[in-house]
Amino acid sequence: MAWWRLYRRIVRRPAAGPSSVSDEVTPQPYIREAERRRLLRLLQRRAELSYDLEQSERAWQPTNRWTERLEQLNAAIEQAESDLAALKPPPPSDLPQPLPPVPVEVVRVSAGPPAQVVLRIGDEDYAWREEVDWAERGHQLAPPQLVRFQGEPAALVSEGLSDASRAQLIERLGSSLDQLAEDVLAALVGTEPAPSLTLADLARPCSGCGGWQDLRGRCPVCARLAWRRQQLHADVRRLRKERDATLADLHRARDRLPVIRRQLADVESEIAALRAKGVELG
Repeated sequence: MAWWRLYRRIVRRPAAGPSSVSDEVTPQPYIREAERRRLLRLLQRRAELSYDLEQSERAWQPTNRWTERLEQLNAAIEQAESDLAALKPPPPSDLPQPLPPVPVEVVRVSAGPPAQVVLRIGDEDYAWREEVDWAERGHQLAPPQLVRFQGEPAALVSEGLSDASRAQLIERLGSSLDQLAEDVLAALVGTEPAPSLTLADLARPCSGCGGWQDLRGRCPVCARLAWRRQQLHADVRRLRKERDATLADLHRARDRLPVIRRQLADVESEIAALRAKGVELG
């Protein structure tokens, strides 16, 4: 046999096996990508449950964010109710004297254009004229309105009133006169008869606040008080609703404490099982 054939047989001879059992290599378990993703989700869930556990444990403390908010809401409700009580002044003991029943005469009324209204109360004439706001090219911008250009309501107010009552009366008379002029003009172009009124109808003492009501029976002072009361009532309802929600949230946080602890223990057990298998994120 040629020497090179003998050499080839020696090279191709298989290597000898391990000399002992200790030299064998134990195969590692197969780690699937799904198990790593499962571990990641469990770690995120553990962080969320740890936060919830901390909040639930704080809910059982004597002072926490819920109790602090409840104290603030109770204080706000008490303040709003106190403000409501202050907005209900007792009825005035002395009302101002009604105005004299001097007739209001319609001197002239014309539909125009421009429309005009002239009224007479005693020796005073009060006149209104329609003013129209026109655009540059002749198009009407806004509906025409009657504007008083003659007569002062202060001439109808006698002496003997306080400055505050006198100022209110002058304001009510001016508003009532403008409303009456609109009514008289509307009666001319409509089917309703013109109103027959006196000076006493233009401003009447208000039994609610001691001020004055206008031709429509409206008192701005009482209207402002009513609007403010509505706002305070709405605030009290909102604050009470928030207080009830905060209290319910506090009870939920306390009731969830044993549930969160059990869920956190289950998550810790699953994480430990995966890591015992060799599952890691890195």
